[in-house]
Amino acid sequence: MALAVAACTSRKKEPPRYSQTPVTSAQPFAPGTISTAANSEFDICFTPDGYTAYFTRREPESVQKIYKTVLEDGQWSPPEIAPFSTDRDETPFIAPDGAVMYFGSERAIPGKPNRGGFDMNIWKMEWEGDSWSDPEPLPEPINYVQEEGENWPSSNANYFFTLDGKSHLFTTQVRGSASIEIYTTDRGADGFSEPQPIPGLLENDSLWKYSASISPDGNYLVFNSFGAPGGQGGEDIYVSKKTGSGWSQAVNIGNLVNSPGEEGSARFSPDGRYFFFSHADNLGNYEYGPWSIYYLETAYLHLDELFDKVVP
Repeated sequence: MALAVAACTSRKKEPPRYSQTPVTSAQPFAPGTISTAANSEFDICFTPDGYTAYFTRREPESVQKIYKTVLEDGQWSPPEIAPFSTDRDETPFIAPDGAVMYFGSERAIPGKPNRGGFDMNIWKMEWEGDSWSDPEPLPEPINYVQEEGENWPSSNANYFFTLDGKSHLFTTQVRGSASIEIYTTDRGADGFSEPQPIPGLLENDSLWKYSASISPDGNYLVFNSFGAPGGQGGEDIYVSKKTGSGWSQAVNIGNLVNSPGEEGSARFSPDGRYFFFSHADNLGNYEYGPWSIYYLETAYLHLDELFDKVVP
């Protein structure tokens, strides 16, 4: 009896299935609860077990906040604003070990007043057993407060990503540079290393690249870009494959995801089974509808086949 109890208590929770049927094409995620018609929703992330989600929601005539919802008995609970989301906040990300959460915020950094036009920075919290610690801003060389006359996207960062807690990705336009790039930085005992851009992801390195993340197996880097080769209109999602020498040139992820509308915020579930992204309909005249979170099973993207003739 004691052995049976020990076996049950030590058994890991099975990763959730977010649909009882195969999700072979993109569809709204938790429609009416997480993805709604009246609001814009984007940038979803999950706790390592997959049963708690945080995402960004912008209600009409309001600034975006980070919301929390929990999967219970196959249903997502009504989302509530996360206690730490007290300003214009977005792009939550929880490290795979569940110990750290990063998010982007327009809130002021103590002692560093913003003198620019619009400045978001990356904030960090640690899990303290039953709640998140108070948010703290990351230091330079990650966050740079804007100088007088500086505007978005210069010195602007909102999404921070890691698989192992050491090597991190983020996107920004470094002050004085011409485009938004994907940067890598390593965390060591003395803080973060000087960020280095990932070269060669697109034929034209001057094209902006946003919101990069990596699949849980470490094999694919996904990001969104506007006007890149093979695009279908608006923002599109691109994918690069890990090679022996770094990251391959990226290719369009395909029309199961991309459309004449806008697509961005590419994410994977913690177990890699599902692929998430945000979509907004193209209304014409450079106007777009509200964002919603969509998903499908990663297997149906056939990511390997995209690189059969591209990656040596």
